[in-house]
Amino acid sequence: MINSPIDDIKNRLDIVEVVSSYIRLHKAGRNYKANCPFHAEKTPSFFVSPERQMWHCFGCGAGSSMFDFVMQMEGVEFGDALRILARRAGVELKKIDPKLKTQRTRLYEICELAARFFSKQLEASQTGHQVENYLKKRGLKSQTLKDWRIGYAPDKWRSLGDFIKSRGYTEDELAKAGLVIKSEDNSKNAYDRFRNRIIFPICDLSGQVIGFSGRIYGQGDPKYINSPSTLLYDKSVSLYGLDKARLDVKQKKQAILAEGQLDVVMAHQAGFKNVIAVSGTALTPQHLKIIKRYTENLGFAFDMDVAGESATKKGIELAIQSGLNTAIISLPAGLDPADSILKSKKIFAAALTKAQSVVEFYFTSAFEKFSPSSVDGKKNIAAVLLPVLKRIPNKIEQAHWLTQLSQRIKTAENILRDEMQKIRFNQEYQDATTDQKDICLEAEGGHNLALAQHALGLLLAYPDQIERVRQQPSHLFSHPELEELFKRLKEPENIKKFDLAMFQKKLPAHLTDAVSSLMFRIETINKENFNPMQEVDFSFAQLKKQYIQDQLNKLNLAIREAEAKKDKGVIKDLSAKFNKYTQQLSEI
Repeated sequence: MINSPIDDIKNRLDIVEVVSSYIRLHKAGRNYKANCPFHAEKTPSFFVSPERQMWHCFGCGAGSSMFDFVMQMEGVEFGDALRILARRAGVELKKIDPKLKTQRTRLYEICELAARFFSKQLEASQTGHQVENYLKKRGLKSQTLKDWRIGYAPDKWRSLGDFIKSRGYTEDELAKAGLVIKSEDNSKNAYDRFRNRIIFPICDLSGQVIGFSGRIYGQGDPKYINSPSTLLYDKSVSLYGLDKARLDVKQKKQAILAEGQLDVVMAHQAGFKNVIAVSGTALTPQHLKIIKRYTENLGFAFDMDVAGESATKKGIELAIQSGLNTAIISLPAGLDPADSILKSKKIFAAALTKAQSVVEFYFTSAFEKFSPSSVDGKKNIAAVLLPVLKRIPNKIEQAHWLTQLSQRIKTAENILRDEMQKIRFNQEYQDATTDQKDICLEAEGGHNLALAQHALGLLLAYPDQIERVRQQPSHLFSHPELEELFKRLKEPENIKKFDLAMFQKKLPAHLTDAVSSLMFRIETINKENFNPMQEVDFSFAQLKKQYIQDQLNKLNLAIREAEAKKDKGVIKDLSAKFNKYTQQLSEI
């Protein structure tokens, strides 16, 4: 029997390897755990099972196969996730009928063709050779240019557009890929967005080209042009170089954020492979959320002006408030990372070892700029430092630095605290770990659902307990799938001798997946002092309490309505039921 591409991919890839390439996993018994990348949480509830080759978050309820994980992480459809994992597994997918290709697939193909076109122009054109020599003078090696696919956009109006259209793609698709610009009245052909520029392809986490950044070659403005937002590229989310840097970021437990693409490429060439950059925008909460998947530590290798209201300063403040351990890497005046590495990589290495925490950096800079001996000096120092301190989420750390500031400018701590409380920030910041689209169980009566899942998981993991709860009513499980599973578990053949494989074989597909998820839930709990019988008794007692409480709430509303109508007969019947349930509740 010939395996499908999906089976081949599952056989070649391990889900732990796939998931850990996106987020940091920690061993937890037979499984691995992490903070869920799909909703905000402080206590890890996201688990990966190497045995079952599945993942599940017990906080938001998401979970399934490696394909579903890639779909959610990359924000793509199944076909794109299949292609990403096939490429990683070395599985060849059969060519797809062009008519059946998704719009995303065609845009990926267009971006790939554009990257090849720009690379060829750097290698083969006369101006391209000049650009290549310029880049080599800046310190880049030939292999580095190839590895990062750096290219050149000719100083012509339609060279790229004509080339890609000759391959069967439309002008409209080129515009949607952000590679051409249409005239406002569409009276003329579209023209190339990138002309006479050094091109840095921007890739997604799987290494696929999704956009471009173009630096002017020679004189001209603007210095940089970036791809606009497209179906593939979102500058507020994409981080240049992260596809190459993420493993080193996890290993070194720190990401270094630089200002430009050349800084990133030079750093990687010199062995500093945990360096990344934003492209065409300031640092955003979405960027920080992605960085936190890999590390809790972020270093800024930027030019700094502590008194300025620069985008850099705002980005650093966002990083502080997001809870990242944030550091400043101070380079010699006038040098950026690329220049310092070109001069000597020892300079950059030394700067990394001398990195200061953001608060230390601000303290040093503020006291160098202003004198604490005058009233104006104290006010200026406080004006620089208090906004920074207010953004520190940890109150103990915040209190420590307030004490330091109080002692150094000889001003009472309570006065500084009062001044800090007066500071108001714009509502531009949203927690970098929060996603408005998160779905939490609590939003759907989550405690009831979680308890029901726990109870059924126990019965699946310890089938000898099924006999003890067979008399419990199925309506305790308000979720229809869970109610159906409980009914099937109580069938005589399962009580006599429970065979998990046979049980799953008889289930419809949607219930088979539920069984794996429920058993996985039990595998992840702490088994210290664990007694299955007591756990089952407690779980069903709680389910019964919740069911009765729900009935009491409904009866209470019904009684109020009857009282409003002054219907004494209905009130009497409802009150009798209410008292009956109250008695049952007291007996549990």
